[in-house]
Order: sequence, then structure tokens, then C-alpha cells
Amino acid sequence: MSENQIIEQIRRGGQAELGFVYETYRSEFLQWIMREYQCSADDAKDIYQVTILIFQDNVKSGKLVHMLSTIKTYLFGIGKNLVKENMRKAKRHTPINQEKWLKEYLIDDAETSPVEEDVFSTAKKALKKLGQPCQKLIELFYYEKKSMEEISSILNYKNAETAKNQKCKCMARLRKIFEQEMTNTTITTTTTL
Repeated sequence: MSENQIIEQIRRGGQAELGFVYETYRSEFLQWIMREYQCSADDAKDIYQVTILIFQDNVKSGKLVHMLSTIKTYLFGIGKNLVKENMRKAKRHTPINQEKWLKEYLIDDAETSPVEEDVFSTAKKALKKLGQPCQKLIELFYYEKKSMEEISSILNYKNAETAKNQKCKCMARLRKIFEQEMTNTTITTTTTL
């Protein structure tokens, strides 16, 4: 199966193909990211999880239709960008407000336009719809800059690893809710016209 065929199967919901991509590049990605960026094994695993989620989101949203490079190169590029973003954030250590966070993590720059306020309003609505404990976890991690150890204590998770896994799941749910809200907003606007 070619890489473009794998992309097409993932777009159609192919979990086997996504699992194949995940397993094929996992070991090499983790070794590379730990070596190149001196990440801990736990951080490398987190970055890989988020990389796969972004890859899947890009395929399903249509941002990635045909591979211009290889899937491996694409994944490593996402990972590199994530590490650099994390490094920039680590240097800042200042809490960010909800509006800035929503614009950085949820609203794609390509989508912002004259209706940016509508998009931002939709993002805020998605965050509220996310519910607890996900909303609290995201606020603690991104707004208050709490460590995973602190979050696991505050939210009574078994350990920091459990909190990290939950954060990845919460972000995936938040993106899905946001996409549904954007679709509903688009449908409502189109119907009104």
C-alpha cells in the first residue's frame, strides 16, 4: 500500500492504517527526539502521542491530502515543531490567558479571517462544552503552568503519566468538539443566508 493510499484510508477512519503508522515510526522517532533535543523518555512519548494526533487531525480535516514527502518526514517535522514550541514556552514560564491559548492551540491560523471573533467565540464554547475534569486539567496545565505531578495530585490521578495521557485525550476531544461547533456554525450561517 502506498503512503497516499494509507492517508486515504486514515481519512476514511482506518484505525488499522493509523496503528500501522504509529508502530512503524514510534521507536525511531523516540530515539531521534531524545538524541536531538535531549528530551526525557516520558517527554518524547508525549510528543509522539501529540504528533500522531496532529497527523490524524491534518488527514481527517483535509489539510494533508497527498504526501509531498514521506510520512516519516512529515511526522518528524511535526515533532520538531512541537519540541521547539515547548522550548519557547519553557523559557517564558508565564501563564497564558484563555484567549491566547485558544488562538494558539485550537484555532488554525489559516481559518482566521474577518470572522475571527466568531471563531474565537466558537472555541470558547467548545472549551465550556468539554466539561470536567478535562476543562480543569487543560486550565491547570496551559493557563496555570502546573506540572503533571501537581495536576495528578490536584485532580487525584494515579500518577503524572496518567495525567499526561488524560491531557492528550482531552485535547483530542476538545479539537473534535471545536470542529463540530465550527461545522454547526457554518451550517447555521449558510442556512440563514
